[in-house]
Amino acid sequence: MHLYINTTSPFVRLVRLAIEEKSLSDRITTEIVDPWADPAAFLAANPAGRVPVLTTDDGVSFAEAHLILRYLDEIARPSLFPSDGLAETLAIAAPALGAMEAATAVIIGRKSSDNFDSDMVGSKRFRSMAEGLERLNARLPRDFANRPDIGNIAAITALDYITFRFPDRDWLADLLELAAWRERQNGHPSVEATMPYI
Repeated sequence: MHLYINTTSPFVRLVRLAIEEKSLSDRITTEIVDPWADPAAFLAANPAGRVPVLTTDDGVSFAEAHLILRYLDEIARPSLFPSDGLAETLAIAAPALGAMEAATAVIIGRKSSDNFDSDMVGSKRFRSMAEGLERLNARLPRDFANRPDIGNIAAITALDYITFRFPDRDWLADLLELAAWRERQNGHPSVEATMPYI
């Protein structure tokens, strides 16, 4: 299998965390692309021009992190959507994914407007990030050492992406439970192997 990635996308990290936790690294080659450069082979695999994009061993290509996670869950264990406690797990994942999507919207919005952060849309996105992290602080994910699932994968992706992209704010200053949770994940192999970088 082949996976188009970049080194910063939180959507890519969701998939890469799943690959690591499912021990699929030796079955999937990765290729770093610049989605904004519109390379031809990449666009042939995904006309929307977004990462990640997975091509299966049968030559079928599809994008969108949630769809790729669904496929990976079908071909390898452990499941990221465990039947026991599924609703609780999804309730943890939802605000994390919302915060992550808000953060990427700010990064993209800044490309088109110097005032994006302070306009109506940008302000709402920053509020979504802060409130998403507050909800995670109130309802912590499982530790990775306990069990990987969509809740902790989404939570660590959102938290690390927000602190990576917006380092001028101490996002965890008042979120002591979430800060302690993040500290406990240090050293976990999938977490360390997938950290975003420029």
